[in-house]
Amino acid sequence: MTITAPRVATDSELARKVEKAGFLIARIGLVVTIGWIGATKFTVAESQAIEPLVSRSPFLGWLLDLVEIRSLSAVFGVIEIVAAVLIALGLVREIFGVIGGLIAIGLFLTTISFLFTSTDYEHSVPFLSAAGPFIIKDIVLLGASIIIFAGSWLRLLDKRPAA
Repeated sequence: MTITAPRVATDSELARKVEKAGFLIARIGLVVTIGWIGATKFTVAESQAIEPLVSRSPFLGWLLDLVEIRSLSAVFGVIEIVAAVLIALGLVREIFGVIGGLIAIGLFLTTISFLFTSTDYEHSVPFLSAAGPFIIKDIVLLGASIIIFAGSWLRLLDKRPAA
């Protein structure tokens, strides 16, 4: 007796549709997440929440010598909202997805750096201070940003005329 896989398990066309749906959901999720986080950067509570992270960062701490945290937080918010809009527009023009994806990659690399520069490590589970779990999710968001960037870049390259 031979056991065969169900047709659905071997249907590459269906797999491509599922992959395409996954990419679309990742894009929408990234747009909503980055846009929402960017909008909160205009609030007092969010600017106060990021101040300890920014002030301890060797990459960003110096900015607080130039501007106060509310203004810096608003600048971060503008950058995040621009990234979200560009990623969304990448559905219609690939170049926007490339640019938005690159900005998002930069955003999440920056926030992930806070794990090493701005959080305290405790000697008990979960080993990170309160800021750690808040930041660690950005590893997944970085992955989604890379996927969106690479997908937009590939679609842009596919549209080039053959040399």
